Amino acid sequence: MKFRGKIIDPHCMKQFYSIVIILSKLCRNVVLRLSSTKLYLIASNESNSNQISVWSVLDQQSFFKDYDMIGETECNEILFSLPIDMLASSLSSAKQTNLKTLKMKLTDKLSPCLTIELDLESQVSSKQLCTHDIPVSVILPKDWSAYKEPTIPAHNISVVMPSIRVLRHIVDKMKRIGPRLTVSLDSSGKMVLGVSNLSATVDTHFIGLEIVSVQNSTDKENKYSTVVDIKKFSQFLNCETLNLSKILCHIVEGMLLHCSIEEDEYVLHYFLSGIDD
Repeated sequence: MKFRGKIIDPHCMKQFYSIVIILSKLCRNVVLRLSSTKLYLIASNESNSNQISVWSVLDQQSFFKDYDMIGETECNEILFSLPIDMLASSLSSAKQTNLKTLKMKLTDKLSPCLTIELDLESQVSSKQLCTHDIPVSVILPKDWSAYKEPTIPAHNISVVMPSIRVLRHIVDKMKRIGPRLTVSLDSSGKMVLGVSNLSATVDTHFIGLEIVSVQNSTDKENKYSTVVDIKKFSQFLNCETLNLSKILCHIVEGMLLHCSIEEDEYVLHYFLSGIDD
C-alpha cells in the first residue's frame, strides 16, 4: 500500500484547502478513498453511520502534478479515516501566496500517518519546509461497502440557490425560533424557508430562482418540500468558502434536502435527511 501526491498549481491548492474547510465545518472525521483516477472525501452521518452526509470527488489529474498509488485488492484502492480538523490545520498555509508545492504521502511513523509537506518560499533561505503528520486509521476491505457512492433518489426539483450570504443571515436568525426548518421549492422558481414555535411562524420567500430540473414541469403550481434540522443546514451555509461557488439545491419530497457544488475539477454533495414535522 503506497500513496504520494503533489499539487503545484496555486489555484488547485486553494481549491483543495477550501473543500477540506467545508468538510471541517460539517463533520469530525473524514474518510479518504484513493483510487488511480479519483480522490474521494467522505463523511458519514454522525447520528447514523450507515448514511453518508458528505460525498466529494476530486479528479486527480486536475489537481495533482504527480500522483502515485498502489492500493489493496483488485480494485486498487486505499481507504483510511482521519480527523478533519487536523487536516484543515495542516493545510492552512495553502491560502498563502508563498506556497510552492503541497505534498501528501502515506507514512509509517510508529503508526500509519498522512504526512503533509508544504514547501514555502522564504526571504531568509531558498526553501522552507513545513511537515505535519496526521494519524490515520486504515479501513480494511471488508468494511469498504460503507463508503461506496451513495444512491441518490430522483429529485422532484432542483434550483440554483439564492445568495448564500443572505441565506446564512436569515437562517441564523431563524435558529432562534425553532429547531426544524421547512424548505419548499416550486416550479415557478420560488424557495420558501419556514420555521415555527408555539407563538410564531416565520416564512422567508425567494423568487425568480433558476430552475435546473423539475418533475411535471408544465404544472406551474407544483411544490415540493422537506423538513430538516436547521442547525445542520446552517452549518453548511456557514462554510465561508461557499461564497465563491454556484450551489444547487435539490429536494426529494419529504425525504431529502441535497445541496451540491459541481465544478469541472470536483463535485461536493451534502445530504440532509428529512425529519418528521
